[in-house]
Amino acid sequence: MSCAYTKYGLIKDTVLADFYQNGSIKRCVVKQRNEIQLACGTLIPQYQEDGKRKKLVKSMTFYQDGSLESIILEDITMVETKLGSIPAEMISFYESGAVKRIFPSFGTITAFWTEKDEEEFSPELSLDLPFGAFHGKAINLMFYETGELRSMTLWPKDSMVIETPAGKIRTRIGFSLYRDGNIKSLEPQEPAPVNTKIGVIPAYDPDAMGIDGDKNSLNFAKDGSVDFMLTSGASVTVLRENKKIGEHEPYSKKCEYFDNELALEPMKISFAGRVVGFGKRKDQKAEAEYPIAKCKFLIGAFSSDSFRNSCEECFG
Repeated sequence: MSCAYTKYGLIKDTVLADFYQNGSIKRCVVKQRNEIQLACGTLIPQYQEDGKRKKLVKSMTFYQDGSLESIILEDITMVETKLGSIPAEMISFYESGAVKRIFPSFGTITAFWTEKDEEEFSPELSLDLPFGAFHGKAINLMFYETGELRSMTLWPKDSMVIETPAGKIRTRIGFSLYRDGNIKSLEPQEPAPVNTKIGVIPAYDPDAMGIDGDKNSLNFAKDGSVDFMLTSGASVTVLRENKKIGEHEPYSKKCEYFDNELALEPMKISFAGRVVGFGKRKDQKAEAEYPIAKCKFLIGAFSSDSFRNSCEECFG
């Protein structure tokens, strides 16, 4: 029987272990019950598979200094956080040992165990969030190293209403928070009219992916103003001294899912001090920028009826 010596003690019956060049363990599977004592509680790494939803792929991974990076648990276990006790089946950690991310359930999606099965299996959460009480399910919760909630990812087709500087917005996919608990970003379920420095613009991304609630189409600065946003329903004409100097609208691209169709790529509008910028979703630098005080901005409606976007059919 192979064993691994770690800073948490002896891990018994380890198999399929990989090691760093310095000899410290990198990852392993365990085949018998072990108990790991951490600040967040007593954890038992997965050592069995049920043949349906849980595959025994890796029980634990470690940073090069020997600190635990992630652990898949044998059973759903209550873990202590600043939000209270949260059920967890998989946990990742910062090198400091602080909890980084919690997955309340962590089954393997296959032809025999569907996403719907996993969602039904996932435990209910009751959390006191900065903007109100939450009762429901989540794919994962991410924390700052100091313990405050950083983001939450919802299950597909689930939604919740969040109080924001722009008012109450029904949110899908997830949201992120600043360390002080103020809202940092969210993903509107439908076009949400938001008051910006240049006028009211609907925030919405038809291609938003339900993978990570940490990255969203409506982003607020710490003072509550809009930092940047994605819009698929507005065009903006820019005037200076009553002359048109720019015109911006969402983009089109080849649709990946439907032959001979075009998909809509939302326009990114960013605000940096007294300047507004326009560009594409992934642009690090705006294609065009204008001083807000010296220009007039005419906001019009942009129709997306002629476009086909894949995620519209996922979220209905």
